[in-house]
Amino acid sequence: MSGGPRLIGMVHLPALPGSPAGRGRTVEDVVAGAVRDARTLHEAGFDGLLVQNSLDRPTRERVDAATIAQLTAVSAAVKAAVPLPIGVNIVKNDGPGALAVAAAVGAEFVRVKILAGAVLSAEGIVHSCGWETMALRDRLGVDIPVWADVYEPTSRPLLAGDLVAAAVDAVDFGLADGLIITQPTAAASLEVIRSLRGRLPSTRMIIGGRVDASNVAQALDEVDSVIIGSALKRPAGIRGPVAPEAARQIADAARTGVRP
Repeated sequence: MSGGPRLIGMVHLPALPGSPAGRGRTVEDVVAGAVRDARTLHEAGFDGLLVQNSLDRPTRERVDAATIAQLTAVSAAVKAAVPLPIGVNIVKNDGPGALAVAAAVGAEFVRVKILAGAVLSAEGIVHSCGWETMALRDRLGVDIPVWADVYEPTSRPLLAGDLVAAAVDAVDFGLADGLIITQPTAAASLEVIRSLRGRLPSTRMIIGGRVDASNVAQALDEVDSVIIGSALKRPAGIRGPVAPEAARQIADAARTGVRP
């Protein structure tokens, strides 16, 4: 499936001021860090970004008005800073909130962790938000693609064991436009995606993690997009700024197929 960003870098946000873990931080601090990371990724050669409130703690299934307002401010600043398509993801599973932010700032896609089904996670049992997300998209009159995780790695599916069925459910019952697969290795994610192509030939397929400079070219040979986060940091993880050299190595490897 063509169209849309291929090499997507995560803009991991620190805990927002309204989060218990964000005490002492200002929205201006968050905006400055997000814009810095966005510019680093753009200069390195990435062609898309995904903004996420990654470090809000404790996490919760849906967020409050303060978080929505802050994410809108941050996403708008990122959108204004770089000429790249951006996506929005709100942890843990606020699909309607992410869609509202995306519609307000002109973002190009949203990521939803549990669009269909239910999982056991740190927040307890987290239920699907497919109806609310798609109903809001219809009401707003926007055509923002919704990318749904299938067996995302920070949760445990309540009905485990049939990933293909879960993927089909996300598309058939959740109306997902794209599927994000994140297995323990990039090779395992590719294997799953190969098994899904025959069942869902028109659905965008994305690898959601475990991709770095050593395997990004191979991944992009077989999938529509890859999302890269932890490999952009030094040390690897979701904390701290994007490391320019790490970002350049990944983008160069994606473009040339040559490992650093």
